[in-house]
Amino acid sequence: MAAPLELSCWGGGWGLPSVHSESLVVMAYAKFCGAPLKVNVIDNTWRGSRGDVPILTTEDNMVSQPAKILNFLRKQKYNADYELSAKQGADTLAYIALLEEKLLPAVLHTFWVESDNYFTVTKPWFASQIPFPLSLILPGRMSHEILSSPVGTHMLRKQ
Repeated sequence: MAAPLELSCWGGGWGLPSVHSESLVVMAYAKFCGAPLKVNVIDNTWRGSRGDVPILTTEDNMVSQPAKILNFLRKQKYNADYELSAKQGADTLAYIALLEEKLLPAVLHTFWVESDNYFTVTKPWFASQIPFPLSLILPGRMSHEILSSPVGTHMLRKQ
């Protein structure tokens, strides 16, 4: 029997199982490849503020970062790309690169840069998911980390 796989990530909202795009990547891949994944929603950890989610935990391992988690799943024989041709595999990688290049900045802008959206949707949602007093600290810290990242800095220059 395979060891249970547990994914710790931010919870869902607005009809999504998670509001965290990297967690959604891991959840979708696990679903496509048939990996038995138990999702644990985090709400009171400092890990979320450091970008350590999603975290995949097994009996023997703890893996963070989506690319490392997907590689770990592949090594455990959960591979969504197993039956793809070389061209289909290349197309998949190109599509992922397109999403990361074009869609991710738009999502980050919508949630974290657009001030009306940040103050009326993003900050209240994250604050409602985190217990006091972390609810006063973490949303601002998360915003600062996104805005000071290369993508965030680039978005601020375009405004």
